[in-house]
Amino acid sequence: MPIPMKILHAARLSPLRLTSQITPEESERLFRATRKRWASWMERLRAETGDGFPEKVTAFRNGMAVPRRFRQPCPVCGSPVQRIRYANNEVNYCAKCQTGGRLLADRSLSRLLKQDWPRSLEELEERAAR
Repeated sequence: MPIPMKILHAARLSPLRLTSQITPEESERLFRATRKRWASWMERLRAETGDGFPEKVTAFRNGMAVPRRFRQPCPVCGSPVQRIRYANNEVNYCAKCQTGGRLLADRSLSRLLKQDWPRSLEELEERAAR
């Protein structure tokens, strides 16, 4: 099961980071972020439902950090949320918080653009200003 994006955002980990490459420090951040986020969501759901059972609980809710927020500001740093599309899937991430400002390549678009594909947020902003 994939790790929810809000947890990866809170742990400051790239959505494409291989688990075999996670350092002990990153593993600890991921563990702490997971516990904190799940506890927070359980608290919110309990507050919303009281003694009842939560209905219409989905993976994408307004309180999420970066899922389905493409081009909107990251709630932590204000940088625009980026998106990677592959097949029928989509991953949203904050380049500044999660990848040190590096833009992750969208397979189809980066292949089409080749050397014109922006490598950082700064390059992307420069190109958008033109």
